[in-house]
Amino acid sequence: MRWFFALNENSPAFWDYANLLQVAVHSARQHTALRPVCIYDGEENALIGWLRAAGVTVVRRSTFLGAFTVEFSPIARGAYLRLEIPAICREQGWDDEFALYTDCDVMFQGDVAPWLASLRPRFLAAAPENDRADHVHFNSGVMLINLPAWERELPALTATFLAHREESLAPPYDQALLQRHFHGRTDALPLELNWKAYWPGAERAALLHFHGPKPAHKYLVLNRRAPAAIQDLASPAYLQACHRWDAALLAALASQPLPADPGGQRVEPGFEGFTAAAGLGVSEGPFPLIMLPAVRWGLAPATELTFTVPAGCRGEFEAKFQCPHTDQIVTVLLDDRELACAPVQRVSDPQSLMVALPVGPGQHRLRLGYACGYPQSNGDPRVLAVLFHALRFRFVAAAATA
Repeated sequence: MRWFFALNENSPAFWDYANLLQVAVHSARQHTALRPVCIYDGEENALIGWLRAAGVTVVRRSTFLGAFTVEFSPIARGAYLRLEIPAICREQGWDDEFALYTDCDVMFQGDVAPWLASLRPRFLAAAPENDRADHVHFNSGVMLINLPAWERELPALTATFLAHREESLAPPYDQALLQRHFHGRTDALPLELNWKAYWPGAERAALLHFHGPKPAHKYLVLNRRAPAAIQDLASPAYLQACHRWDAALLAALASQPLPADPGGQRVEPGFEGFTAAAGLGVSEGPFPLIMLPAVRWGLAPATELTFTVPAGCRGEFEAKFQCPHTDQIVTVLLDDRELACAPVQRVSDPQSLMVALPVGPGQHRLRLGYACGYPQSNGDPRVLAVLFHALRFRFVAAAATA
């Protein structure tokens, strides 16, 4: 049986989900005979190379629902990739009747074939979300899909999406749509195929789902820094599952190391060293659920920062930013003189910029000009350009060495 999972490079937590996916693929190879297929919306990067080397078929795709709305968030755009599975099978010449779909945050702990062998869902088979007795409010993170029936239903499913667009574009995205559209027409998936990591007995499940708290949240949990929604689900079973997941990640990377990415500059998150700012949004976050620090939006057409170099000091400017569009270019000008030009290289990674400031003591102005601005369609009047993790001026004694 083919096993599908989906990934959008625009996700702000792309590399955290990359680790989840490495464990999912490695554990599937260990315990199952599933044929993995990654539905991928994005550009080539080290993870995609890793997946191909691990025997995963990678199919580049964007959701067909993008033709009906421009209001997709990066997470929603990735979530709705699962609706592409029947069309992908038809285009690839695969005549499968059923396929397994899972989110990226799963770990195979045993062979799923004995559990799947007798299942013949009308459209899809799914397991409950939190309440193990509630099959009405099912979780779409693991589904056995009847591919011919699913494909025939897609026009009606699209109509439901359009009729309930606001609900379908908000969390939990596709899950709310599928629950609404297939109400009373779904079949039960055994709990052992979508066992939540925080449920007792997680070590005995064939397929473990890190629904809610992910393994990377365990340090926030242990230090009581996690949001309540995460902290409340962080049971002893979850922490024990994290130990098994850590071992699986080490094994996955030991058997197949991730290719190195170019670059290497590192800028820590934070905003400091300037006395005034224009074209810079307010601080938002941090967002531990998606592994983002406190961030601020740079607003088109430019962000201007005023700073003062102390006497006897030299200065350096640091920035760390990302943008969901590769047509963006950030130009750095100091007192109207261009210092650097930084095109967005890849949407999955924040990129770092370090620039020496060739000016003497006193007040100066640094301008970050943006090639593109992106108006918002949700009533937000801002024209967003790039998301900054850091903007910082550093000053050291002029005699000091780098």
